[in-house]
Order: sequence, then structure tokens, then C-alpha cells
Amino acid sequence: MIKKIFRPLFNVPRNMGHSVKLIFLCLLCLGSAPSTAVAGANLLVTPTRVVFDESMRTAQVTLMNNGTETGDFRISIINQNMTEDGKFEAVKEGEEGLYADSMIRYSPRQITLPPNQSQVIRLMLRKPKDLAEGEYRSHILFQSIPKASKSSIESTMNSGSEGITVEIIPIVGISIPVIVRHGKLKSELKLENARFISATEANPKPSISVDMRRSGNQSVYGDFRVIFTPSNGDAPVVIAMANGVAVYTPNTLRQFAIPMNIPPGTSLKEGNTRILFLESGKDEKTGLIAETYLQLQ
Repeated sequence: MIKKIFRPLFNVPRNMGHSVKLIFLCLLCLGSAPSTAVAGANLLVTPTRVVFDESMRTAQVTLMNNGTETGDFRISIINQNMTEDGKFEAVKEGEEGLYADSMIRYSPRQITLPPNQSQVIRLMLRKPKDLAEGEYRSHILFQSIPKASKSSIESTMNSGSEGITVEIIPIVGISIPVIVRHGKLKSELKLENARFISATEANPKPSISVDMRRSGNQSVYGDFRVIFTPSNGDAPVVIAMANGVAVYTPNTLRQFAIPMNIPPGTSLKEGNTRILFLESGKDEKTGLIAETYLQLQ
């Protein structure tokens, strides 16, 4: 969450002329987070991903302002690539890939949301006739529009000051993936190199790290569950979990750390630890995608 405006001040030579206040804008992209606070406007986005399959041509995303202030937001389509640690990086100019931006139409492109109000963004898919088989992905970005402080600029100019005040206002954005699937697609996932990661000052909770090895021409998406079964016959317990984890094409590897939340009184000295990756909202009987085991002791 970002609720403060940062105002670093710099002194400049007197020959700069009139004093003026410059406003620099910096973008802070929060990946696929479902909500974030934007200068008093708490923006909630649902769903957190859109997937167009062969039968879909329209979809919608709902934005909700759960904050206390009215917020202005700009909507755009951007292209990003996923790194092996799950972060997103902007696609470099001229970089080739299977992107969906040219196929997606959306409306509106800018909105004003009062507190506790929502707005529906409508998406429409237009596939070209000669579209090659594959999975195409872009991201829809919901970006706050900062309100410039006119009175502050005027007061600086009228004060006769010879310096320049620089105000850095962060532009906070939420991006969610928009995926277009065309043709015969499939994917497989293997979980490898599972290991225990001790707690540190930076990460106060221990975690279980695992390599997600994807193959095929379709991304994988699902939930992690780590289940510990004691050797003494006690009931199994969930000791770690994470929802909404993806490995997007063309990536074949993602390294992911599952934060542990061990129930009080649970001993992990003797037993079996099973790491499951499941289809979202399903259990191991109906939606198991991949699994592996880990010896904790």
C-alpha cells in the first residue's frame, strides 16, 4: 500500500529564473494483486485473470473503490514477460512473442470512481482469420491518475523563492493477465528440487521452495497445498499453502516459495510431507496437476 507523497527537495543555482514546482510521476506496478490502496482510493479488481477460450468472445472486469476518496483511473493494455522468480518485466521494443494486445478491445478507457462504487470494464476479442495456434497473453493495467497540487505550485511561484521543489507522486497500478487460447493446447507440470527454507529477518516465516517445470504450449495456473502426515497416525495437517500461482508461456521454469503456517503444537519430526499443485478451487481427487514429496527432518 502506498498512501504518502514523497517530496525530496533540491537546491539549484539562482540563474534558473522563476521558482516553480515540478511534479515527476513514477509507475509502481503491483503485478497481479487483486487490490491496492491508491491515495485513499482502495481499488479492488475482480476477476484477477481473464481467459478467452475457443467459445468466448466477450468478458468483463469489475473495479470497486473500497476507499474513502474518489479516484480517477486510466485503463490500458500492456505486454509483460514473467521472470523465473515470478516477477513481471515490460516487453522491450521490438521483442517478439505471443501477445494478445492487438486482439483485445475494451471500454471505457478512463473512469472516475467515488467511494464504495464500482465500474464494469467490457472486453471483446477479435481474432484474425489466420491466427496461428497458441496461447496469447497481455495484461490490462488499471492505473491511478494523480491530482496535481495547483495551489502548491502557485504558492511556490509567488513566494519569490529561487529554488525548485520536486514532488514525486507515485502512480500505482494493478495489472491482470488477459489470455487468448487458440487451437489444440496442452501443458504438463513437474515439481522438482523441493527444499525447506529457514526463516530470516527479511522473511520471518519459514517456507518450502519448489521448482515448477512446465512443458507444452499452454500456461499452468493453480493452488499449492503442503500436507504433513504424522507417522503416529494423527490426522494430516496443512502446513503451507498459496493460491493463484502461475507459470506463463513461454517460461518453462518458475521458482516458488510457499510460506509455511504450522498449526500450534504440530511436530514435523516424524512424518510424510506431500506438496500438491491443484486446479484452483479443487481438491486432490478432482484437480491434481502435480505432486512431489519432501523430507523435513
